[in-house]
Amino acid sequence: MSIVDSATAMLGDSNDQRGLVFAFQFSPEGRGSYDIFPDAAESVSDDGFWWVHVHLTDVRCRKWIEDQAWITEEAREILLSYESHDRIEMDDGQLAGVFVDAKLDFDGRSEEMAELRFVVADRILLTGRRRSLLSVENTRIAIERGKKIESSLELLEEIVDREADYMARAASDLGHAVDAIEDKIMTGYVKDARAETPRVRRRAITLHRQMSRLLVLFRRVERAPASRMPADMRDAAGRIAQRLESIYQEVHASQDRARLLQDEVSAHLANETNRQLYVLSMLTALFLPATLVTGFFGMNTKGLPFGDDDLGFWYAFGAAAIAAAATYVILQLALRRRGAD
Repeated sequence: MSIVDSATAMLGDSNDQRGLVFAFQFSPEGRGSYDIFPDAAESVSDDGFWWVHVHLTDVRCRKWIEDQAWITEEAREILLSYESHDRIEMDDGQLAGVFVDAKLDFDGRSEEMAELRFVVADRILLTGRRRSLLSVENTRIAIERGKKIESSLELLEEIVDREADYMARAASDLGHAVDAIEDKIMTGYVKDARAETPRVRRRAITLHRQMSRLLVLFRRVERAPASRMPADMRDAAGRIAQRLESIYQEVHASQDRARLLQDEVSAHLANETNRQLYVLSMLTALFLPATLVTGFFGMNTKGLPFGDDDLGFWYAFGAAAIAAAATYVILQLALRRRGAD
């Protein structure tokens, strides 16, 4: 049982038998309280409105949605579909759509995303999910604590605002993580930064994609013609998009910084590798003449120079040392001349 399911298990057998996670009835003053949703939407009172949240993997819930005559065919298709792309459609006065939201884990945090599906009808907001969602849970808790909401559209905007809160916190955490990596690079802890940079950049890319999807979706609704989208929905989408825009810019900046830091880490590592290769090349060049000399005097043949001389070893050693020193001087001169050019 998920966190939301266990937290709302007290809501009554009638909701549970239909696969409903919970149902809130809101008074005209905007106060919400748990209740049992009536069998038909026609019996909903003119006063206030309802929020019904359903579990779309429950067969009873899918059967209940199919039996609700007040839901339009397009809205029903959006609710029951397994397609994951974001969309918002208007059909016969009902607003239906799907957008991404953060999954709710047992520790209350998650970097994974899932889809929230919704239908806004007359005095009803019907939302559905296949995984427990963070913004829905946070909105439910806010209503329990006395949050006033005066319409189903305002409730939908509240849910998206809760998701924007999560995105803002994630963007802030991402910025702090990038700052920490930058400090490590500046203080010389490049290896530590190298281990953390891929994870931070992967998080930046994921968050950037999520923000892009949400921002494009609500910008599209905001700019929809009046014949397709009512003015109150376009105004709400504009407010949501304006807030998402600032968070998107912050995420985009962090993503660019993370990419630049990864390039800087790669440059540091490349320089370190080049220095090591330079030292190895110099040692190889220095020992090559000495190896030639020792190989020459190590041949088991007659007539070798200094073979009968008591100081023959030192002569051979001196020849090897002089050859190595000459090689070093020649390399230094060649490198200086190359640098001057």
